Amino acid sequence: MNILMFSTDRAVFDEESPVRRRLTEQASLVSGMHVVVLTKKKDAFDRRHFGKHVTVYPTSSVNRLAYIVDAYRLGVEILRAGRHTSRWLVTTQDPFEVGVVGYLLARKFRAPFHVQLHTDPWSEAWRRGHILNRVRFLLGLFLLKHADGIRVVSERVEKRVLGLGIPRERVTKIPIYVDTEYFFGAKPAFDPRRTYPAYGKVVLSIGRLEPEKNFRGLIRAFAIVHRAHPDALLLIIGSGAERERLLSLARSLSLDDCVKILPWARDVATYYKTCDVYVQPSLYEGWGLAVIEALASGAPVVMTDVGCAGEVVKHEESGLVVPVNDEKALAHAIGQLLDNHTLALSLAGSGNGAVKRLATKAETLILYKTSWENTLLHGEKQGKT
Repeated sequence: MNILMFSTDRAVFDEESPVRRRLTEQASLVSGMHVVVLTKKKDAFDRRHFGKHVTVYPTSSVNRLAYIVDAYRLGVEILRAGRHTSRWLVTTQDPFEVGVVGYLLARKFRAPFHVQLHTDPWSEAWRRGHILNRVRFLLGLFLLKHADGIRVVSERVEKRVLGLGIPRERVTKIPIYVDTEYFFGAKPAFDPRRTYPAYGKVVLSIGRLEPEKNFRGLIRAFAIVHRAHPDALLLIIGSGAERERLLSLARSLSLDDCVKILPWARDVATYYKTCDVYVQPSLYEGWGLAVIEALASGAPVVMTDVGCAGEVVKHEESGLVVPVNDEKALAHAIGQLLDNHTLALSLAGSGNGAVKRLATKAETLILYKTSWENTLLHGEKQGKT
């Protein structure tokens, strides 16, 4: 089997990224994996080979409007060059723009069409997040219904997909794999409290500095927390377009001394291991990779009701879950864990046990293989080869 994948994740060009490691492991299951990534010409990425089976092709588009045309052109070249080799499967990272490319190529070359769903497009916050998202939602419904196989990352999204009337055998739940063993055993390289000696409590959040991660809401909630806990420090780790807006918000709330925004770091385990509370304030998530890392590190977690909430993080059992965009509830939950060390330890222990029950790397790879094989089987029934 050969896989033609369409992606928007440029982290695959980073030799040290988890994305590249996961692709290399998945590629060990097939004869070849060809990954087309939407990139701009100015990014200056080039075609790369890594592992035994992976080739990555940047679209090197002159602008965003050219992404689809360039991705389709590359897909045609790849499928034509390999049409006399073993069977092909076309998979896309989402059922939106790259989903259209995959769908059209799958139809043209009579190949099975596989869709991955990493986010939660049923979230109202997602649909309000971009002017095109309501159109993307309708497009996604069409492509999901016409896919031969679907990979989802959480029970929450799985239920939504099955609610469309799509047969269960065409849907496989495969959470994003996290090397939890690494976080279980990691030792802190330093203690942030020594860097910031004025603060005895550390509230941590990690993620891309983008609106959907709702760090603005977290900072406003922390303003409430800080009134009762003047010794608390909020550490946000990440990079993105929101950085200056977040710093400005912290200054406007007179929190510039106790809110620190640090650039993305590879050694996030140290921060997880030394924080008093980990907070995921997102407006929507497909899964919640950082939450899993925090739980594996032994941190007590507060999160909004998104992604793996209710599946891994169960309210008052393995963490605290609050309504989306409810800053008072978020502040109250953070305060609970800062006030009650016994509760924090109990939730952290239960959360750590919950992630130990997640699929191992070997089990995750089996799920991928099963999803692809089921997609091929359904495609063959539809007369695709």
